[in-house]
Amino acid sequence: MSSSSASIEPRSDQDLASELELSQRMTFFFRDRGLDLYLVGGAVRDRLLGIASLELDFATPATPPQTAELLEEFAGHPPYRLGEKFGTIGTRVHGYTIEVTTFRSREVYEHGSRKPAVEFGRTIHQDLSRRDFSINAMAFDPLSERLIDPFHGADDLANRVLRAVGDPEARYREDPLRLLRGVRFAARLQLRIETSTATAMHVIGPELACISRERVRDEYTRLLESEYAGAALTMLRDFNLFEHSVPELHELTRMSDHGPNHPLSLWDHTMRVLAAVQPKLEVRWAALLHDIAKPATRTNEPDGRTRFFHHETRGAEIARQTLTGLRYPGTVVETVAKLVETHMQLHAFSPDWSDGAVRRLCLRLGGDMDIAVELARADAAGHSHDGTSVNSRRFDELEHRLRALGSEQIRSMKSPLSGDDLMMHYSRPPGPWIQMVKDRLLEAVLDGTLEHDDAESAWTIADRVLEEA
Repeated sequence: MSSSSASIEPRSDQDLASELELSQRMTFFFRDRGLDLYLVGGAVRDRLLGIASLELDFATPATPPQTAELLEEFAGHPPYRLGEKFGTIGTRVHGYTIEVTTFRSREVYEHGSRKPAVEFGRTIHQDLSRRDFSINAMAFDPLSERLIDPFHGADDLANRVLRAVGDPEARYREDPLRLLRGVRFAARLQLRIETSTATAMHVIGPELACISRERVRDEYTRLLESEYAGAALTMLRDFNLFEHSVPELHELTRMSDHGPNHPLSLWDHTMRVLAAVQPKLEVRWAALLHDIAKPATRTNEPDGRTRFFHHETRGAEIARQTLTGLRYPGTVVETVAKLVETHMQLHAFSPDWSDGAVRRLCLRLGGDMDIAVELARADAAGHSHDGTSVNSRRFDELEHRLRALGSEQIRSMKSPLSGDDLMMHYSRPPGPWIQMVKDRLLEAVLDGTLEHDDAESAWTIADRVLEEA
């Protein structure tokens, strides 16, 4: 194994200078007590790119208890020790998140595990040799400002190449999640994946199925919340990694067109929609999944039209299945499913809708109304070659109506009578009848035929509902 060293040129950027100053103070503090300390990982890579970081990772031969003691003395407050079993101790100093990890010689994730089996090492070269890619296998000595680069990561970074450390298949087998990480790095930094590193992705891809769903989820979250999401997803498609990480997404590759009026492929359309919405997790997942059921619901009418009956309903089911499988919180799952299920309703809006119809849609979407309109706009524009949509004025009108009606006020609308009111008034026990009455009363409020505080009129309506039941 060869090793190369290089000096990092001084930076004038104040953030980089502050980062270096803190790193130097920490390194001096450790070495003054007989222990080495090196800046490692993403902070080194980003420093070479001229990017300052507020998250600094260090490596040391110190044991975790030693590291914890030193960090408490350096920072002036107790460190957090959640990763101590795996060699990592963390703290916060002057706005920086700092993690110090004991040198590792081996780190392997067992089948389905979220935590690695770790063996500690003795040297910085041992530690770097077990890392995933050359651009992440560099260390920086803050005191001498010397780059320790045994796998020529600086050259790969300069040449825009992603290369595995050592044998690519061996690196991926140690932790198959590195397949997704590699795609994320390549997309973020616009790197070309070196041939053997790329070939191994195809070979080891099936082993992604052994990774815990939570770890896969976290990678997809980082990817979707980034500006390079489309590029990364395209690489996942090209390396056949959907099949082994989120199989449902393979559906996006199955349709070459939307019919004669929409010649774009389902994939190209979806990527346009994804790029047109903000990098917020829920709306990005909704953009990715809004048409996921189109291949399964496609029909060709006798007149030549292509239809996708109820694809939004089936799509919401797939969204729930996909995101629940990835262990997302229920709030995320239901928000995405709701956005997918209602996106065609927003396309159906026209200026002749009644105020009651607008209020019903707003009440159904609640606080997600704004991102639902954002998704619908992106969807409409995503079918055109130039990214514009003839439906823009329609969505402008919808937003105008929502402002005029008071979307915040709509979301607070409810039945004038509570369940307790109804049970007491009619001397009846709890049952489905209560919701039936309250739903009818809320409908009247939304239609504007009943004021939210008009109990007298509400009782008249309630009497009628029960008589008809």
